Amino acid sequence: MVERGSGRSFAKRSSIWLATGALFLLISLGLPWWRPSTLPETFPPNVEQLDRQIWAAGVADHFPTQYAAFHQQVSDLRQHWRVEISQWWPSWTVEEFDQSYNQLMNSGSTLLAAGEKKKRSQQSRLREILAQEQAQLARLRNLNGLFDLRGKRTALSRAESFLSQGLIHLNHGRVESVPRLLAEAQTTMDPIETTLIQQMSRYTDSQNIAQWNRWITDALAESRTTGGLVLVVEKAAQEFRLYQKGLLRRRFPTDLGYSGLQDKLYEGDGATPEGIFQIIRKKQGGETKFYKAFMLDFPTPLHERRFRLAKAKGLIPGNRGIGGLIEIHGQRSAQRDLTNGCVALDNAIMDLLFPLVPLKTPVVIVGALDPRNSVSEALTPIQRHHMHRESVNFPTVMTLSRAPVQ
Repeated sequence: MVERGSGRSFAKRSSIWLATGALFLLISLGLPWWRPSTLPETFPPNVEQLDRQIWAAGVADHFPTQYAAFHQQVSDLRQHWRVEISQWWPSWTVEEFDQSYNQLMNSGSTLLAAGEKKKRSQQSRLREILAQEQAQLARLRNLNGLFDLRGKRTALSRAESFLSQGLIHLNHGRVESVPRLLAEAQTTMDPIETTLIQQMSRYTDSQNIAQWNRWITDALAESRTTGGLVLVVEKAAQEFRLYQKGLLRRRFPTDLGYSGLQDKLYEGDGATPEGIFQIIRKKQGGETKFYKAFMLDFPTPLHERRFRLAKAKGLIPGNRGIGGLIEIHGQRSAQRDLTNGCVALDNAIMDLLFPLVPLKTPVVIVGALDPRNSVSEALTPIQRHHMHRESVNFPTVMTLSRAPVQ
């Protein structure tokens, strides 16, 4: 016997199952097209473009820790986006993505601004150092004709070329090559400065100054006693002085050898010798090519002794002698500074002196009489720059050829 109502109950249960199945079918078909929010289908390019821009600006060199952190955050954001975009039900909302993206853009922009500021500061400092080195080069060139720069002119020209190239590169924004060019110029000038400083330091040495003053004092004392003439040449002042009876009578400008401020050591060095000499011959007409001349008794026994000692120490080339034929003479035509260690005066001055100055007249040639002289004043900025020269060790933009890591 069939219970009443069982057919209706079965039909009801079947309807529920059918409705539930239809609902699940609709959900399964609809969910792939429904998400709580829509993430971008492609990773926004702006943040990666900013990363490359920061790298190209050299920020990684100036702020390596900050750049590494930023670059890692960009990589992490990209990876997180890839994971989320591959899921049918992402756990990341578009708002969360936008927040992370905007934070990265802001921090990257701040980092880029800091890097560009650092770069401008570096460019300004490089320009300043270039100017300082160019000023030093000019100071060295100004000593040509006073100290022996014959073998160093090529090096000075090379240093000038490095500095000129550095300025050109800096003006065209190629900052990365400027420190190298600056360093090349500094390396080229450094040994020249060292040699010149050593030569010029004689003019600041208290013992040298005292000795030169003694020579003058003794010669003038004898002049006062005998009533005779004394000729004095002060090399630092490039001045010729005529004394009589110990009193200054006349003074004239003079030219020296092409290395005239050095003390003569051997023939061909272009230096004007220092010491106490006598006039041993007066020359004019066909006897000299320098109009008129007073020939001095160089080398003296003191100079010969010093020459032998220097040669024994290897300070003099083996084929060089001590030299001679040191004169006080006139000029050839309008040419000047053509002497090989002599003292040159204008021809009109030689005309004045020639009849007045007898043989055996004392001639005293000194470096300087005061520690504050033209050479010591020229030495000060050269030495200061040499001692305190700033090494060019700036980090430079684009020093590496690699690109930002992807």
